[in-house]
Amino acid sequence: MQAYRKKLKFETGFLIFACLLLLVVQVLAFCRVIRPLAGPHWADFWNGMLAGAGFGLTVLFLVGIIVNLRALRNQERLKKLYVKESDERTAQIARASQSAGYRMGVSLMLVAGFVAGYYSVGISLACLACAFGQSVITCLAKLYYHQTM
Repeated sequence: MQAYRKKLKFETGFLIFACLLLLVVQVLAFCRVIRPLAGPHWADFWNGMLAGAGFGLTVLFLVGIIVNLRALRNQERLKKLYVKESDERTAQIARASQSAGYRMGVSLMLVAGFVAGYYSVGISLACLACAFGQSVITCLAKLYYHQTM
């Protein structure tokens, strides 16, 4: 249990660092210190998008920090969190859903690339390149894990 406690402390520290980094980026975007090179309308949209996504991630990270800190202070909660994270059935469900989600995502990206080809060459090529890149990464990961497992 001490190793799990150490893992949670490290994870909590990482989440705190990530929250602080996101807050800095949000403030810099809000103050317009960092801006994209595109026109002013895009810059406003992008900074708003960055602020919204950053806020959402910050909230998720804060929830993780709170859960971890509560578990570190209470032995019973620590045990429950350990059982929840080390449950084999939950891990198997996560792996199966990730695999299915990946296959659906690549398939839909290919379809989107083919449909976008009728409207925009750039978008079509971007979709096809993303699907190809994702497939290559997956093949390399399969080769790596085939050798190491």
